[in-house]
Amino acid sequence: MGMFLRSAAAMALAGFAGQAQPEIPYRRGSVGRPDGAMIAYYVREGSGPSLVLIPGSWGDHRVFDRFTAALAPSLRVIVVELRGHGASRPATLDPSMELFAGDVLAVIDALRLRRFYVGGHSIGGMLAIEIAGRRPREVAGAIPMEGWTHHRVQAEAFGGSPAKLTAEEEARNNANRARLQGTLTKEEIAAFGSVWRRWDGLRILEETPVPFLSIWGDRGRPRPSRVQLRIPDRPNLRLVWMEGASHSLLVQCPEKVAAAVNGFIGEIEARRMFDEPELTIRDDGADFSRLPRLPAEAVTVYRGEDGSTGFNMHPYLAWFGGRFWAIWSSNRVRDLQAGQYVRYSTSLDGIHWTPSAMLTPSEEKENFRYFARGLWVRDGELIALAARDEAVRPLFGPGLELRGYRWIEAQRRWSGPFTVAVDTINNFAPEHLPSGEWMMSRRDHRMRSSLLAGGVDSPSTWRVIEVPAPETPTVLDEPTWWTTASGRLCLAFRDGGKSRRLYRAFSDDGGKTWTQPVRTDFPDAMAKFNVLRLRNGLYVMASNPNPTGVRIPLCLSLSADGVVFTRMAVLRDAPTMYRYGGKSPGYAGYHYPQLLEHGGFLYVIHAENMEDIVLLRVPVAAIEAIAEPGQRW
Repeated sequence: MGMFLRSAAAMALAGFAGQAQPEIPYRRGSVGRPDGAMIAYYVREGSGPSLVLIPGSWGDHRVFDRFTAALAPSLRVIVVELRGHGASRPATLDPSMELFAGDVLAVIDALRLRRFYVGGHSIGGMLAIEIAGRRPREVAGAIPMEGWTHHRVQAEAFGGSPAKLTAEEEARNNANRARLQGTLTKEEIAAFGSVWRRWDGLRILEETPVPFLSIWGDRGRPRPSRVQLRIPDRPNLRLVWMEGASHSLLVQCPEKVAAAVNGFIGEIEARRMFDEPELTIRDDGADFSRLPRLPAEAVTVYRGEDGSTGFNMHPYLAWFGGRFWAIWSSNRVRDLQAGQYVRYSTSLDGIHWTPSAMLTPSEEKENFRYFARGLWVRDGELIALAARDEAVRPLFGPGLELRGYRWIEAQRRWSGPFTVAVDTINNFAPEHLPSGEWMMSRRDHRMRSSLLAGGVDSPSTWRVIEVPAPETPTVLDEPTWWTTASGRLCLAFRDGGKSRRLYRAFSDDGGKTWTQPVRTDFPDAMAKFNVLRLRNGLYVMASNPNPTGVRIPLCLSLSADGVVFTRMAVLRDAPTMYRYGGKSPGYAGYHYPQLLEHGGFLYVIHAENMEDIVLLRVPVAAIEAIAEPGQRW
C-alpha cells in the first residue's frame, strides 16, 4: 500500500499531562508471509539512517508516536506491528520469537535495508536482541527498551512488581490493552502472553559485536546490577536508566528515551565513514587485492635529481587560463630542512609539462624554509600559496606565515609575496562556503587546528573559527573540509596519535560552529588525503588507507552523500624503491594526493617516494562504473 496515513490516537491515548498526541506522517505498507499472514508496517521518511521499531505486547504503531516525534527528523522510522496487533493479521495460536523475528526481517528485506538500527519495547526489545543476533553485519545498533533477556529478569531485578503509574497513565495502558485485545480470542491472547517465556537472549549479548543501548526504568528504587539484568559487562553493551520510570517508558518519559536514542545513533553515525563490503580492516593491515583497480595513466610532472632536488613533496594542481598548473615543495635531500622552497610547472594537456622553475627563493643560509600550500583561483586570478617559517623541529617556527604569489600573465612571472595570514599553514587552497565566503583549514605554529573564513574583501582578511578539542587527547593534523550532499559541512583530520583512523567533525550552521571531532572507522596510514565532489555529484577521496602506516596503496574511495564512503578502488599499489639515499623508511610510497576534475578525467597529483611528482589521469566514466549498484549521486 502506498497511501499516507496520519496517526490519530484513540480518545484513551489522547493527551498526556495536557499535551496533545502528535500526528506522525506515516506511509503504511504490508508484507505477505508464506503462511498467508500480512505484516503491517509504517514509515516516517527521513534522509538519514533507518530505525526499525517493534511495539511491545498489546501495542500497535501508535505507542511510539510521542517517542517518534522527539527523534531526530533525519531518522527514517519504520514501525512493524506484530501478528494480532494493529493491522498485522491474523493472530496465531502457535507464536514464537523466531516467527516474530522472521516477520520483522521480512519487512526489512522488502524495504531493502542493507544497514539499519533496530529497537523495541518489552517483547519488541527482546526481538531487537534476536534480530541483532541474526543479522550482526546489517544491524548498526540495537536499542531494547525494557527488553528482558530472560523472563526471570522481572522477578530477579525488580522484585516482580512494577512501579505504580499515575491514574492517567494506568487508564491509558488499560484502554490500549483493551482496544487491541478486543480483536483476539482468549486462546490467541493466552498463546501470545506466554511466548516470551520460552526465549533467552543472554548468549546473543555475550557474543554480539553489535553496539547496544539498553534502556530501563529504575522504578524509583536502587538500580539492579548487570548480573540481575543478565546484561554482560562488555564495551559495546551500554546501559541507560530513566530515573523514576517503570516498564511503561513510552508512556512516562518518551522524550527522555528519544533523547538517549538520538545520542546513541548520533554517536555511531558520527564515527561511520567507511562501509566497503569487500574490505575488512584490521590493525595489522587489509587485503587490498580484493578491491577493483581503476585505469590510471601515470605522467611524471617532475623527476628529482640527486643532490640538488632529491626531495619533492606537497604537490598541488589547478586549471587556470587554459592550462594545468602544478606547484610542490623541493629540497636537496629531505624534508623540513632549511632551504626548502617551492617549484612550479605548467601543461596544456596534463601530459607534457614545461621545465620546472623556482617560485619561491631558497633561504638556506637564513635558516628558513617554504612549504607549497595550494593554488587558489580567486576573482579571475591565480594565487600560489606557500607557508614560510624557521627551520625548527618539531614543526613549526614562531615566524610561521602563509604567503601569496599572484601570476602576472602579461609578464609571465609571479609577483612578489604578500601576507595571506600570519601564524598559519593551511592544508589546501580556500574553497567557497555556501555563504559566498572562502574557508580554509589552518594550523598555527603550535600545531593547533582551526579554520579561517573570509577572503572576500581581500585575500588577506580572515577570521579564526575554533574547533572543539577531540573526544580523546590526540594531535589532529592536516584538516580538510567539504560540503556534504545535505549541505552539512564536514571537517576531517588525520590522527597524529597513531589510531590509524580519520577523525571527523560537522557543522550545521555554515562553518560557524563545529561538533567535537570523533574517531571514525575510516582507515588511514597517518597520511594527507583529499576529497572532491565531481560534477556528477559523486564524492571521491584519494588517500592511503593502509592502517599499518605504509603509504601503499594509494586508493580512491566513493561516496554518494559525502558522509559515508561505500566503495574503494586501487590507484597505485606497486612497491616503490628509492633512487637516492639519505631518506627514512617513511618516504616510501605514494604521498599527499590532491584531486582535480577536468575534461572528463579525474587528475590525481601526488609524490612518489618524496622524490618525484606524478600525475594520474583516470576517466570519470571508469569511476562511475565501480560505484555502488543503484547508487545515486
